Amino acid sequence: MAILEAALERARGGGQVVGVMADAGTGKSRLCAEFIDRCKAQGFAVLEGHGVAHGNAIPMLPMLELWRAYYGIADGDSPETARTKISERLLGMSASYREDLPFIFDLLDVPDAANPAPAIEPEQRQKRLHNVVRRVMHDPAHSGAGTRVLLLEDLHWFDGASDSFLETIVESMPATHDLLLANFRPEYQARLMQRSFYQHLPLQPLSATAIHDLLDDHLGQDASVAALPDMIRDRTKGNLFFIEEVLQSLIESGHLSGVRGAYRLTAPVAALDVPASVQAVLASRIDRLGEREKQVLQTASVIGKQFSETLLRTVLAATTPLDDASLEQVLATLVAAEFLYEAAVKPLVEYS
Repeated sequence: MAILEAALERARGGGQVVGVMADAGTGKSRLCAEFIDRCKAQGFAVLEGHGVAHGNAIPMLPMLELWRAYYGIADGDSPETARTKISERLLGMSASYREDLPFIFDLLDVPDAANPAPAIEPEQRQKRLHNVVRRVMHDPAHSGAGTRVLLLEDLHWFDGASDSFLETIVESMPATHDLLLANFRPEYQARLMQRSFYQHLPLQPLSATAIHDLLDDHLGQDASVAALPDMIRDRTKGNLFFIEEVLQSLIESGHLSGVRGAYRLTAPVAALDVPASVQAVLASRIDRLGEREKQVLQTASVIGKQFSETLLRTVLAATTPLDDASLEQVLATLVAAEFLYEAAVKPLVEYS
C-alpha cells in the first residue's frame, strides 16, 4: 500500500503506471480495491475498466467501461443524455473536437442519426480514435483537472483492440498527472512494462508466518483450533482467497462455532473434509444458499464483475421477478456471506 501511495504522490509531477502482478486468488484485486477506496475517500476521481474471462469475444469492453466513466455516462442515461455529456466534456476542452464527436458517439453506441459519422476505412477510424485519446490526455484542460486514478483490472483478459488503446494511454501518461493502476497474472507481458515511469509490483503467496498471523486473528486461541492453521496452510499453499473461502466454508457448515477471534472446532481436525480446490469450496458454499440467493447470484455473475442494483433489477424482471423487499433481503444475505461487496452507493448502488 505504501508503494501505491508513493506512486500516487509522484503522479502529481507526471503520470505514473503501476502493474500489480500475481496468480489468481493471491490478493491483487483486493489490494487494488483497498487502494481505490482510499483514493475515493481523499476525493480523487477514479475511472475503472475491467477485463473479463470472455473478453476476447467482446471487443473493447474494458475500454468502453473506462471511457463511459470518463464522460460520466450512467447505466440509465438515454443516448441523447450520453451524447450531451460527451459533447460538453470534449467541446469544453476545445471546439476542435467537434468533427470527432460522431466517431465517439458511434464508439460508445450512442450514434446521432442527425449527424452520422462519415464512412471511412476501419483502420482510419481506429487511427482517428487513437488520436482523440492522445489529444485529450495531452490537453492542458485534462491535466489541469487534477490527479485521476485509472484502474484497469485483469489485463490478461483484454482483447487486442483494448490492448492497443492501453498502449496509447500509457504512451500519453507522462503528459498527465494521473496514476494508472493495472493488475494481471504472471503470464501477461506488454511493452508498457518497459517504460521508465512504470513500476512493477509482484505479490507472492502468504508466508507460513503470515498465514498463522492471519488465521490466529480469525480463529483465536482456543485449544481446539490449534492444529487448524497448519492444515489450512498445507491445503491452500498460501493462496489468500482460498484461505478465506475455506474459513467461510467451515463457519457456514457449522464446523467452526463462535465469532471472529474466538472460534472453536465442533469436530476433530482429522474429521474435517476440507475441499482440495477453491472451486470445490465455492461450489459447496453456493449449494448451501437458498434458491432465490442462488438465482440472484447467478444472474449477477452473468452481468459482470461489477454491476448496479438498477441493472440487476432490470435483468431479474425478465428472469426471476422479485419485489423490492425480497431483493433487498437476498442482496443483504449475499453481502453478509461475502459473495457480494458494496462497491458504491452514489449516484447508484453498485456491487462487485
